[in-house]
Amino acid sequence: MPHWSDKYLGLPYLPAQFDCASLAATISKEVFNKEIGLPDSHGETYRGQSKQILRHRDDLADKIDKPVDGCPALFYGRGRLCHIGVMCWIEGDWWVLHNDEGSRFVVRQQLRNMTRILYQLEGFYAWK
Repeated sequence: MPHWSDKYLGLPYLPAQFDCASLAATISKEVFNKEIGLPDSHGETYRGQSKQILRHRDDLADKIDKPVDGCPALFYGRGRLCHIGVMCWIEGDWWVLHNDEGSRFVVRQQLRNMTRILYQLEGFYAWK
């Protein structure tokens, strides 16, 4: 069965133009009709991304206990809060759609597999 996230798979990762935050904001606008006021520039290093997330997270979203289809999720990578993905409920399982610098394009991974090696889940959010 098709899912709204299918059309984003394979889009390119473009540093400072279309990264993980840009993907999350695009989905919010295109799929859920909610404009997110992300900063114009995005951090390009783990340290820069972490600072930017911490600076804007509480202004843009509220933490929620459980995911819902289309909600953003924040992740730690290399010990820093540095990545955002969008939760997808597909065939009874949680997947994360994210624009991954390592893959160089938008991918969708099962949450349980994503958090085994590369990332640690910080939490689920609802855009304000």
